Amino acid sequence: MEKTQLEKSQHADVIAPATETTSPQDSQHAVDSETALYASGEPVYIDEATNRQLYWKVNKRILACMLGTYFCQSLDKGTLGFSSVMNIQKDAGLVGNEYSWLGTILYMGVLVGEYPTNLLLQKLPVAKYLAVNVFCWGAVIACSAAAHDFKGLMTVRFLLGLFESCVQPAFIIMTGMWYRKEEIAVHTSLWYCCTGIQLMIGGIIAWGTSHYVGHDIKSWQLMFLVLGLATCVWAVFIGWWLPDSPMTAKCFTEEEKKLMIERVRVNETGIQNKTYKRYQMIEAITDPVVWCYILLQITSTLIIGGLGVFSNLIIASFGFDYLQTQLLNIAQGAVTILVMIGSAWLATHTKQTALVMHAWSIPAIIGTAVIYSIPPNASNRVGLLIAFYCTQFFLAEGNLIFSLISRNIAGQTKKSNTLAMTFVGWAAGNMAAPQIFQSSDAPRYQKGFTAHFCLYVLFNIILVICRILLTRRNAAKRTAAAAVAVSASETGESGKGTDEKIAHSHAFEDLTDKENPDFRYDL
Repeated sequence: MEKTQLEKSQHADVIAPATETTSPQDSQHAVDSETALYASGEPVYIDEATNRQLYWKVNKRILACMLGTYFCQSLDKGTLGFSSVMNIQKDAGLVGNEYSWLGTILYMGVLVGEYPTNLLLQKLPVAKYLAVNVFCWGAVIACSAAAHDFKGLMTVRFLLGLFESCVQPAFIIMTGMWYRKEEIAVHTSLWYCCTGIQLMIGGIIAWGTSHYVGHDIKSWQLMFLVLGLATCVWAVFIGWWLPDSPMTAKCFTEEEKKLMIERVRVNETGIQNKTYKRYQMIEAITDPVVWCYILLQITSTLIIGGLGVFSNLIIASFGFDYLQTQLLNIAQGAVTILVMIGSAWLATHTKQTALVMHAWSIPAIIGTAVIYSIPPNASNRVGLLIAFYCTQFFLAEGNLIFSLISRNIAGQTKKSNTLAMTFVGWAAGNMAAPQIFQSSDAPRYQKGFTAHFCLYVLFNIILVICRILLTRRNAAKRTAAAAVAVSASETGESGKGTDEKIAHSHAFEDLTDKENPDFRYDL
């Protein structure tokens, strides 16, 4: 294909044939200068033993920091839920739906911060930028102890969302930078399941601090101080321990850096490129698959966000007392961990992420139906608790959506804009979610659960559409590769572009997923 033909097809919703792409020397498709120092030559074969050795070295630096940081974020964000049964509503004089607004305002902060933070993540050292934001939100959590009314709490919750807005986008970038496609679903689930660990450990912390009574400092204020200061200490640690990229990691040898870059060549998503490319931004905005991800984020978070903020109040409505509700968070956290890791394991081994997402919505629908239909009493509260735990299956949808975005979007500017758009949707969904559960509907929240039924249906419809689009794109790429193979055989050339033997020669040229003839979408 001529270069001009490729350029015409770059932005259409069709797949370019797998022939010569624009030269890497072209400014639009130039390999990032830092990456080029280690990946400018021919692809390097890495044997399985070396690959596993590199994998565990990466885990010690990257995965450890991701797990700790996401745990801090989940714990700090969950302070509102824990404090809800520590009398924060009474102490701060919250009335009506003001408690719901404390859940909403955090995601307004995320909404405001999301687009600029994704642009900065493309331009700045990822690890250092992350560490600064973690320190800032730790300081905000500590300062939350000084908030005594609705206005003060609204201010600190907004700032918390603003600084936390960088975490998931940074992790998606880091996961694609350090891990292979087949590893991404599991690793995304590992850091995402810190939500469950937060429920377990946070429940213990909240249960312990709830015994701190009869002092000038309230129990919820003590919890804010301890968690905020601990987060600040963690931020200093990751600023020192976490490398910004494989190319600049001083903790690895030059040979290890080269091999770490080579092991992710097969992803076809590149590692980094600090040049902002307008055509990739346009492609992100006009790509229907990206809009499917946005709608999946909105519909899933409208469910997940409401369950997160109101989980303690929902469990308490079953007849469990103050301390029992806190301790039951431990069991809820364990269920969340099993659900998330189980979904990632199944998606990885079946290579059918979308089908697993469909399957994981079924227990959530059943659990919601039980809670909606059966009034709580002393004899059935355990059964209702199990039904509520079934709704936690839907939490796995969030990490599987993250893993699909990480695996299926290429081109650094396109990825940056896609992350910004999807996390704006994520923030909007979480922002609106607490409003689904109105205080006037307590304690059964039947109107809120009715809305959840509608969202379950909508989520699964969008997921079907997304899978059809990805399947068609893969079919078009394979057809194009086969055409090139036939053409090459007729001219006596080697057919490098066949689907069975992809050369991965364009992996670091900062091509988008639609541009790159070697790219294949995970379903």
